[in-house]
Amino acid sequence: MEPERPLSLRDVRRMLEGVVPPAMCTASPDGVPHVNYLSHAEYVDENHVALTYQFFNRSRQNVLATRRAALSIDDPYTGAGMVMQLEYERTETSGPLFERLRAKLAGIASHTGMEKVFKLLGADLYKVLELRRVPGRRELPAALPRCDLAAGSRALSERLAGCTDLADLLDTTMAGLSEFLRIEHAILWLMDEVRPCMYTIASRGYESSGIGAELPHGEGLAGIAAREGVPIRIGHMTQSYTYGRAIRGTAHALGLHTVLEQEVPLPGLEAPRSQLAVPLRTKGRVAGVLLVESTHEQFFSYDDEDALMLLCGQLASSLTLLQPKDIEGAATTAPVSNAPLGDNVVLVRRFAQDDSIFFDDDYLIKGVAGAILWKLVNEFVLRGRSEFTNRELRLAADLRLPDVQDNLEVRLLLLQRRLSERNAPVQIEKTGRGRFRLAVRHPLKLSEVAKAAG
Repeated sequence: MEPERPLSLRDVRRMLEGVVPPAMCTASPDGVPHVNYLSHAEYVDENHVALTYQFFNRSRQNVLATRRAALSIDDPYTGAGMVMQLEYERTETSGPLFERLRAKLAGIASHTGMEKVFKLLGADLYKVLELRRVPGRRELPAALPRCDLAAGSRALSERLAGCTDLADLLDTTMAGLSEFLRIEHAILWLMDEVRPCMYTIASRGYESSGIGAELPHGEGLAGIAAREGVPIRIGHMTQSYTYGRAIRGTAHALGLHTVLEQEVPLPGLEAPRSQLAVPLRTKGRVAGVLLVESTHEQFFSYDDEDALMLLCGQLASSLTLLQPKDIEGAATTAPVSNAPLGDNVVLVRRFAQDDSIFFDDDYLIKGVAGAILWKLVNEFVLRGRSEFTNRELRLAADLRLPDVQDNLEVRLLLLQRRLSERNAPVQIEKTGRGRFRLAVRHPLKLSEVAKAAG
């Protein structure tokens, strides 16, 4: 008979979620024991856990004096119990580990009505010296997971590998999260390379898609995941990490002073019970964030983090690989449009401060996508052009595209989908590799509002 495999910290990490609060035992230098309960613990790696430092109490004094502690954890589903022998290493008061612990603590605090009491002072990092079972317990069978995350991730990964363009990639990602991982609510944010924010490029499960919605850096769970470059997860509803829907309050910080400032409504559940934000990392940088939500508490686990981190790595690489190379050829030879237009003249207004574009009084888009649209409608009105190439836009100095990573194809896709969603009088139609057409339904009148002085 083969000996039983030793337990690893990964085997028991689901017990650290705080469904059953872990008990921490310490002792003073002269051997006086002290026991108290923690809100939860955090799995760090195969050899470390992090515990919340919220109060300077007897446990904290003992830890600093002896650097030793024991932690008792319970499985709420099977009744199994484990005991860890820990050695204190250090306390972190900022950074990825601190933010992960603080987010979960905020959810637990809201869930238990302790928002004013629970405040994270630091994340205490401990090395696990020993892990053993509590003997004599009668254990129940483990609960079945909602789906096979490993098999589902593999199936979705294979689908993503077969995508041939950006639109297909985004649609496959959103549909696959539901089909293979049973995740019904998701938002994909991409980093804006010009302005300090992220913007929505795709979503699923909401009344409004929110395409083109913007989120300032550091706002909400997605903003923190982007800033720290690590997944951030909450298992209970909390107001601490709801999206800053009052984007207007951050307008001045973003340099937005448009007279008719508008915003695309942010997608998202009104009262999410669980959230997980996973960064898209590629070439040493964060390209965006995938946020998934649920109306059920404790819906996402460490296994979800693992699965989505792998998929988001593939997604980030594919977003770069599927942006086509520029086609050769002179853009100035594009044909002139002779298509008949409707009778109603549409006023197209641009606010130069942030490249906000309005059709009559209806806000459409801002930023780089707004600048692109303004250039296209100018070419149509002034020169009668309707056919364009990606190459000429990339070479256009007035668009101020970033030198290193311009994401032009993503911007065009965002613009195309936003125009379609709003049933705008101007649409973008792809006509070939690196080529597209501006389809204009009504005569356009252009109006530009210059930047305010000072």
